[in-house]
Amino acid sequence: MLDFTDVDSTDRERAMSMTSRAAIAAAALAVLPGTALAGVTQVPTTGTESGTGWSVQWTTLDPGTCSQASGTAVVEPGPNLGCSESSTGSPQLAVTAFGSVWLVGGGVLQAVNPSTSAISPTIPLPGIMVTLRGGAAVASGSYLWIAGAKSFSNGATATRVVAVNSSGAIKKTFTSSPKKIGAGGQSIAYGAGKLWVGDSANRIYALSPSTGKLQRTITTANTDGLVVARGKLWATNSAGRTVKVFNTSTGKVIATRKVVGLPNAVVASGRTVYVFSESYLYAYSSTTLKQTGRWKAPASGSGWLGAVVGPGGLWASNYVAKLVRFNTATKRFDVNVGWSNQDTGGPLASAGGMLWVPNPSSSPFPTGHSVTRFALTPRAPRSS
Repeated sequence: MLDFTDVDSTDRERAMSMTSRAAIAAAALAVLPGTALAGVTQVPTTGTESGTGWSVQWTTLDPGTCSQASGTAVVEPGPNLGCSESSTGSPQLAVTAFGSVWLVGGGVLQAVNPSTSAISPTIPLPGIMVTLRGGAAVASGSYLWIAGAKSFSNGATATRVVAVNSSGAIKKTFTSSPKKIGAGGQSIAYGAGKLWVGDSANRIYALSPSTGKLQRTITTANTDGLVVARGKLWATNSAGRTVKVFNTSTGKVIATRKVVGLPNAVVASGRTVYVFSESYLYAYSSTTLKQTGRWKAPASGSGWLGAVVGPGGLWASNYVAKLVRFNTATKRFDVNVGWSNQDTGGPLASAGGMLWVPNPSSSPFPTGHSVTRFALTPRAPRSS
């Protein structure tokens, strides 16, 4: 039984309809795993493989039309295959929580089983508009927290944060004071006993992860990405091309680092904090806060929407439907996959040994309104 807190009767009817559709999708996917269903168009492009590398097996799922397509995305150049159907949902980000991959966007929330691709539940998210830049959802204890924006009739906006449980029921909410300029939540992180939410109006909110109540407000430049490492809060700001580190007890800045290119995605792995700028990947010690490495990143379009620790290293998705991996063992980028020439790839998730990348674009060709999962496998050298 789903709890539709703050949802009116129209939303209930819509949710029931979408839940039924999700059940149909789950059944269809269970019957035909890894195969294209009727009505799906696959559009191949030509390309050659050479040398030793990796193959990325992928499947695109359309939560709205129950359709999917599959193929192999090969390291440079990648094929142009995918699901050509469109749906009512438009997943803008993916995040792991409660053993599922959760897709957020298009006014709905959907949970995908990483083992079977079954989609359940599907619920509406009232008053939430998830932004594309930076991560906007994080798991914390019993809840999945989602940051977005709430609009008012006078044109003002506010940061809106909701917490859902494993059934998708909305249990906690937080709404900031409204601003006349865009003030929606665009980054979120959990750590040091707090939930941290960055908005587009120069604020970071520290919330209680159990109640959702405001504990502290930090005034700082817009934060595109947030992560907590060893008790310190790291925040990226594209406009200022800076990375700032905050004391989580006082909210004061303890370090500022300048970078080349627009810094968006940030992720912590071990004792290192990695920042993906538009041009480079930077590594910083989470203890000394000093830079420990910098690597030229593949072309990103307009920057990286999200990064996650996954199989073999760090994975990042960008605005032009490309997925890259930085191998933390070899310290180099060794996977660069493109699977669409029109759609964007939102902040991604890692689950079940695979990567899950949402495709939020409204364009149905070839992967709009869907999520693409990637499984990495070694590819043997081609014999001459």
